[in-house]
Amino acid sequence: MDFRKKREEDALRLLGAAQRALQLEIKRKQDLLDALNRSLLRRELLGEIPTGPNEFHVEQDFIGGTKQRIIQADHAISRAHRGVEKALRVYLLSRRQVRVLELLYDRDFAAYKHEARRRENREADDLNIMRRRLQEEVA
Repeated sequence: MDFRKKREEDALRLLGAAQRALQLEIKRKQDLLDALNRSLLRRELLGEIPTGPNEFHVEQDFIGGTKQRIIQADHAISRAHRGVEKALRVYLLSRRQVRVLELLYDRDFAAYKHEARRRENREADDLNIMRRRLQEEVA
């Protein structure tokens, strides 16, 4: 049972790590989206003051690269979701195994307590019978 509980704790720890990885990927994508919005705003503001085409191309290249990184972040989020689902399945399986062992232990313990009560009652009855016989012999 201790081994199964240790495995359950390990699975829970892995589930937590997978969820942290997912949150990290989601935050990374959000940061990229924020950077994209700032870059789009900067590109729009380039038209207000006279600038050369190089600055526009640099900003446009940055926007294109950021969009590619956002797509990669989406893929990373999908992988992280799969990792969380896998870790959750492993945790639930280990939790179910621990629960089965706990139920078996509880059932066996209840049977042991019942048998112990029966044995104590039988011993008490034997003791009472022996006392009565002793009292009858004395009397």
